[in-house]
Amino acid sequence: MKKITMCFVGAMTVLSLAACTPTAPKETPTQPIETAETKDGKAEKVPDPNAPELDLVSIYSGNDDATGLVMNMEGIEELDAQHIVDLLISAGVLEEGTVVNSFEVAGGEKAGPGVEAAEGDSGERIGTLDLSKVPSSGTSGEMVILGSIGNTFIESFELDKLKLLVNGENYSSGHIEHGDDDYLTFITNYEKF
Repeated sequence: MKKITMCFVGAMTVLSLAACTPTAPKETPTQPIETAETKDGKAEKVPDPNAPELDLVSIYSGNDDATGLVMNMEGIEELDAQHIVDLLISAGVLEEGTVVNSFEVAGGEKAGPGVEAAEGDSGERIGTLDLSKVPSSGTSGEMVILGSIGNTFIESFELDKLKLLVNGENYSSGHIEHGDDDYLTFITNYEKF
């Protein structure tokens, strides 16, 4: 009787271990990856030669209650001011038909090898953006618009600050007036003003 009990206990132990063994996760079907065989027969991934090379940029726009900004990543083929403005138009920051009159970046060189101290500037990269128009809004709306333009251009072009002009004149609205020494700077806590 003792042998039968021991065999029964052994069989139950084997069955319980088999039941507790984890099963392999099911693989989900994926799209086949284009591959090419090399000389030694091993497969190698081949990038699409016709795919455009994209630069990733951060586009800032107002949040739902206009108390801060949200950031979305976009891919563009060429990093230039008009492409960035077009993305800001798509995000609802700027009005349809807004055109870049000019965009220039100055500075960024520090005194060092090949640059004399007298030639070296403060080391700040300062952008000057001249737009054909900027929408008017209430004070909080204008803060969202200016923050969106400033953060987007400063991050995309690695600037320290940005001078915003409208048709060659300092930015001016009924609520916010920029003078010659006023610049947009990056808002680090952009989620809430």
